[in-house]
Amino acid sequence: MESVHDAARDLEPTFACSPPPGTARVDAVLAAARGRAPDWVLARLPEGYRGVVAPLDGHAPDGLEAAWAAGLERTTAPVVALMDGRSGVDPRELERLAEPVARGSADLVVAVRRRAWDPTALWRWPLHRRLLDGAAARRMDRRLTELAARSGTPGPCDTTGRPLRLGDAVPALAARRQLLAAVDGSAPEQLLAAAAAEGWRVAQVPVRCGPGPLHR
Repeated sequence: MESVHDAARDLEPTFACSPPPGTARVDAVLAAARGRAPDWVLARLPEGYRGVVAPLDGHAPDGLEAAWAAGLERTTAPVVALMDGRSGVDPRELERLAEPVARGSADLVVAVRRRAWDPTALWRWPLHRRLLDGAAARRMDRRLTELAARSGTPGPCDTTGRPLRLGDAVPALAARRQLLAAVDGSAPEQLLAAAAAEGWRVAQVPVRCGPGPLHR
């Protein structure tokens, strides 16, 4: 199996970009049911990160896109992380996504789930969830292919020049706010299609995920 290049590896934990006075260095948009995120979730955000909770309608086909778009309008920090609360990504992992963007080594960083088959990993990511997540990734791949064909551009590649593999991708990413605001649409596949069309540098970072929404 082809390994995923970890864009956050070997980076020192210092932020290169200077946020405007009075703003957080990173705004983390958290799409959550009924627009509510538990206090313990917000407490797990890295230092200097501001949580922006956006209401998520999980039954609507464009629920995630609408939530991220609404949250993005309320952001002010130079770097923005977008996360689906259903993904199980630990909020502490958002720093791994935002750091390459802040350092200027990537324009868009996509989270991919760490693969493992030990008992702990099977509890965190049981087989039925793997099947559901795989189906969601295939749908995103098809949508991304359609968008790329419509625009006449190739699919996105990572910073090493390899085609971006979405089989293990989870709906969590980070980019500069100005780039995100310029994209027509906030769905993950729309952002990736824009990245391919505009020649953004796209990187992937493995993250830890739990079995359920906004896990402990």
